Formats: sequence, C-alpha cells, structure tokens
Amino acid sequence: MRIENTGVTLGGAGQGGDDGATSVRTDESNLSQVADRLGLPVQDLADANPQIGDPNNLTPGQEIRLPTTNTGGGPATTVTDDLADTSANTFTPGAGKRMEGSLEGSAMRAMLNFRGANPLDGGTMPGRGGTPAAGPAAAPAPAVDTAKGDDKLAPLNDNADFKALSADDQKLVKNTLTANPPVTPDKISKTLDLLGSAKGLSAGDHKLVMDAFKASKSNPAYAANLKQLLDDPKFKALNDDAKTAVLSQAKNYPDASAVKNIDRMLQKDWFNNQSLEDKQRSLKVIGRVSSYSGGDQTIYQNTLDKFIGTNSKYKLDWQSLHADAGTTFGEADEPNKALILNKDLVSADNDKMVENGNTNHMALNTLPHEVNHLMNGDKVENNFKYFQAEYRAWYVGFKAEHGRAPTNQEAMQQRIQWQLDPDSFYGKTAKEALKDPDEAKKFFEFLGKMTGKTVDASNWKDVVASNPANWPDHKNSADAPAPEGNSDNH
Repeated sequence: MRIENTGVTLGGAGQGGDDGATSVRTDESNLSQVADRLGLPVQDLADANPQIGDPNNLTPGQEIRLPTTNTGGGPATTVTDDLADTSANTFTPGAGKRMEGSLEGSAMRAMLNFRGANPLDGGTMPGRGGTPAAGPAAAPAPAVDTAKGDDKLAPLNDNADFKALSADDQKLVKNTLTANPPVTPDKISKTLDLLGSAKGLSAGDHKLVMDAFKASKSNPAYAANLKQLLDDPKFKALNDDAKTAVLSQAKNYPDASAVKNIDRMLQKDWFNNQSLEDKQRSLKVIGRVSSYSGGDQTIYQNTLDKFIGTNSKYKLDWQSLHADAGTTFGEADEPNKALILNKDLVSADNDKMVENGNTNHMALNTLPHEVNHLMNGDKVENNFKYFQAEYRAWYVGFKAEHGRAPTNQEAMQQRIQWQLDPDSFYGKTAKEALKDPDEAKKFFEFLGKMTGKTVDASNWKDVVASNPANWPDHKNSADAPAPEGNSDNH
C-alpha cells in the first residue's frame, strides 16, 4: 500500500504548498472508484471536490483533492491500493513532501497519530532504524472499516437479503448508491425492497436486476416500480424465456416510467398471447417510447394508454409490411382494433432496440400517427376530410417526436406536397376531390392559411411548389395550421 501525504508544508496551514491530491487512474471513471481505492467515504471526497461537475465521468490523470481530516490545517493522509516498492520506504523532502511506505492504510493512519511519528515533528518513523521520540505514546487511532464504507450504508449490512448477495453484488449495490448521491433513507429502503423481491429469480435474471439497478443509478422510483413488476402475478406466470425478455428491457431502459409501462403491458391479453419474438419487439417499443424525453409527453402518454391503460381497447400486432417503394412502418387496422407495425424493422432478441432512422420513426412517430387514425375513425375518401385526416395524423406524429408543432415550411415540404402529388396514394384521392368545386375551395383556403398567398384553381399547383422564403409575412417560419379533430390522442 502507498501512503500519500502530499502538500505538507513546514509553515503549517496557509503557508503555501499544494493541497493533498491524487490522480484518477486509467481503470477509474467515477468518484466512487477513487474513494474505494483511497478507503474514504465517497461523500467526503465529493465535498472536497466541488469543482467536479459530473462525479460519474472522470478522466485518467484528473486531479482529485483529498479531504482534510486533521485540525492543524494539513492535508489528510490517504491510502491508495497500488503496490509500492519497499525500497522507497524513506522520507523524501521536496515539493509535496511525499512519504511512501508499504504499510496497510489503517496501520499507517494510527502510526501518523503516534507522537513523534512524523519526521516533521522531530520524530522518526518506526521501523526505519532511527531513535524513537521521547515521551509517552498516544493511543492509536481506531482503524477505519472500509468494508462498510459510508455510515449511511449501515442498514445494508444488517439486512438478510443484502448479506445473502455475492461479494460482487454487494459491492455493486454499495458502489451504485455512493456513486449517485445523496444516499437517502428512501434510496436504501427501496433498494432493500427490490433485493427482497429479486431473491427468488434464476441466476441470469437476478444479474439482469442487479445490472438494471446499476443502470438506473439507484433511482428509488425505478427500484419501486421494478419491485412491483417482480411481485406481479402476471410476471411470475410468464415462462422463463419471457421473464428474461421482460427483465432485459427493464435493464435496457432503466427509466421509472418505462418499467412501469412494461408492467402495465403484462396485464394485457394481447401481449400474453404474442409469440416470444413479438413480445420482445413489443417490449422494445414500449421501453423506447416510455423513456424518450425529447417529445410531447402528453401525446405519448395518451398513445400508450390506448394499448396498456386500464380501459385500453387496442393492441400491437407485428407483421411483415412490404411496399413497392420506400418503407412501410405501420398501419391502423380499425376492424381488429390493432396497430400493425413492421416486424422486419425490429429484431427479435433481448438487446436494446437499435436506434436508427427507421426504428426511431416507427416508435416515436408512426405509433402516435396511426393511433390518431384509430382514435378518429378515419376512412379513405375522395374529399378534403380525408386529406385533413392524413395531415392531422402526420401533425400528431411530428409533434410527438419533436415536442413542437411543425412550421408551415416543414408541413408543406414534408407532407402537403406529397399528399397532393397525383402519383402518390394520397394524391389520387386529392385529385378526385379537387374536381368538386366545393371540396376544392376547402383545399385552397387551407393552402392560403399555410402560405399567406391567395390560392385558387389557376395557381394552387404553383403555390404548392413555391419557395417558402417568398411567402408573405414570413409564413414559412410560423406554426402550421392546427388540424381539425383529436390532435393529441386523448
């Protein structure tokens, strides 16, 4: 063991010299790991380093200041667990006044409190061949029990479920708690409750729970929701493969809302009747949407409630959806009260859903888009009503994903031009609707609101293709017209 006492100054406190410090090693990435190496409570180390913005994102070589524990203004003596060459057991004066030895940390701390043990006090370090200092010896300081760590973790050591864990799992729990301060009684209580519910799992599933707890950064709300899932009779009734699938996504999406929504999905017959492969896909989609914080949460919550809420009446279905051009992400199946999603876009395994343009669009945009069709009972028709229905569903999907309404320019270029393209599916219905003067007038009024231009039968195609930068009154950057009907999936 190496004893570091850098920054000792001959003039005492306030007389110059560096504060006690150590450096982050290549195998360390958070403050808890540094504290473990030094044998210090992580909170003491955090208090001594207010300059650290993220204690879970340290870099090798970064300086970590050591907490001061004596009353004379000098730095604390700190133990590190790297091995030192015993030939270095000599006191070396100079910058930092470093003392190195091979003694255990608790013994050295006691020795440094021994009168005359510090050469700067005029004494000689025992065991170095010098003459011991005169005078009676003070009682050695009590050794620090680094196995227990922070006193706030004491309730763990008295708990039967915690003591039943392997040494590695005990360390994982303690490190996770101390690396994510504050360590509150509620965190400890929720952690112990979770451990109690996890003790009957298979070894593999138990590891998933431990990894999930670590990934959640000991979030007490997450721990409470995961415990509720583990205690749920619906979970216990699953076969072994399905249990592993559920816990895998609970780990992959360590969010309190995600694990709660996964548990809500377990209550649904449509989920329990799915194959294992489709269960895995459904778990990924629900986990992804539930943990996504970048969009409109009201729309997402309303959308999820349609599948997993108490009074839900829709189900997720997975099929291979092939299209002549482009990618079909999903479609509403009103007769069967189902949303069909493209199974070819999501792999059937226990990994986290791969995040790419297709999967993000399907989960974050198509899901609320198609639910909007189901909620509004939209039918394909050759009229402005159907044109508006497709625009509304697109508007809802866009707002859900981006957390804001689209601008006029975004709406025109990403949706309206396509819906009015006679070669597209939607364009064919619009083309027929525009043959009716009354229906055409509705189209023209809508395009006028979007562009600020006067639109009629003679120029509507030119307006649709016009440069948004030339629209009057900066209409291009204003919010697009709000659609008629249910636009938040309530």
